[in-house]
Amino acid sequence: MSTTGIIIKREYLERVKSRSFIIGTAIVVIAMFALALLPFGFRWLGSQFTSKVIVVAPDSGIAVQVAKALADDYDVTISKDTSTGPSLPADVAQSIKSKKYDAALVAYHTPQGLAFAFYPRQSGLLGKANNLRTRLAPVAINVDLSGQTAQSAKQALNFQFKTVALNERYRSSQQEDAAGTLVYILLILLYIGTILYAVQIAQGVIEEKSNRVMEVMIAAVRPAQLLAGKIFGIGAVALTQMTIFALAAAGALILLAVVIATTMSQADAVALAHQAAAAQANAPGGAGPAAQGAIASAVPYSTLIYLVLFFLLGFFSYAALFAGMGALCSKAEDVQQFNGVMMIPIIIAYFVAIFAVFGDPEKPLFVVASMIPLLSPMVMFTRVALSSVPAWQIGLSIVLSLGAIWGLTLFAGRLYRVGVLMYGKPPKLGDVVRALRAPT
Repeated sequence: MSTTGIIIKREYLERVKSRSFIIGTAIVVIAMFALALLPFGFRWLGSQFTSKVIVVAPDSGIAVQVAKALADDYDVTISKDTSTGPSLPADVAQSIKSKKYDAALVAYHTPQGLAFAFYPRQSGLLGKANNLRTRLAPVAINVDLSGQTAQSAKQALNFQFKTVALNERYRSSQQEDAAGTLVYILLILLYIGTILYAVQIAQGVIEEKSNRVMEVMIAAVRPAQLLAGKIFGIGAVALTQMTIFALAAAGALILLAVVIATTMSQADAVALAHQAAAAQANAPGGAGPAAQGAIASAVPYSTLIYLVLFFLLGFFSYAALFAGMGALCSKAEDVQQFNGVMMIPIIIAYFVAIFAVFGDPEKPLFVVASMIPLLSPMVMFTRVALSSVPAWQIGLSIVLSLGAIWGLTLFAGRLYRVGVLMYGKPPKLGDVVRALRAPT
């Protein structure tokens, strides 16, 4: 095995077998499966925070219509009492006083038509009166109007609204929302992973300098080999951990699908089926495979391939910089001086990518940013995940990033050659300049 290969193997095995790697990976995997079980918790929390409203109406027909109008946001109970005016029946008032219900809604007839009286007890419900009034408007129209007038009003309320997606990548709001959410999560992983492992490279160099191992290794290994071994060894650790996370995420998604199917009511299941059918019918070319409307197929496999590709581009770009920085430092505390400056590009890239997720990723700002090395891994990943990017732009972005990695590696190699044996006080800017000018 080559010298560089031996260093890569040493870096990889030493870190993969470490307690911090094993415990940290296990915690993240457990957290993923715990998140998949959140719908059970949300269902319980929802039952705790959903306001309980009791409805009193002139007859059962109106009571049922009112209950349907409020069912999405409230836990509705229909009272056995009937109303003749806006006042609360005595037993309903007692139920409100004893906190069995959070509010009461009384429907009653007036010469002008159906009217309502709202009696909120729970704090926060008073501010929802206007929203409640809007929800009850169709009920009042349906009760007060009849014949042709009622038919015309119902047609006006149920006007047609068709959405035809022109985005070539996603054909429904469910797919787009699911993709945006996943991309946002992946961006966080990309951001944290790049910083975490790049900093590990700098710390690994400093550790070897602090215990004088570097002096022994530099006599037998060229600095360039040592640099390459550290970058590729820790890069392999990063890929190993990301692969474990990806497999765990796939398992968690399967568990989440089972949990959602378990907790979903029959009415919600029917509604979701209708939404999937509508999205399929609206897609150009007519109905396609049923899986097109499913959330599970919201993100193409190419997104995961691009995630790995742009993670590697981002990692090796920053890894070279942090390795060179580590060679110039003598203690772990010295890294703090440079961390802020070294992380500025990745912080900018992260925020630009987030703006692209919640905006239009094809705006000129995002297109230009996706071509700039150090920014492009995150921004171009966001663009290819959420929109249809021309192949030449993707290719140009990758080529420019590879060129930047080559240039940064040469720069880091020069720092590494002259910096691995630097000890003492933290280096200043002048020290770095002199190190770059020093003969090799």
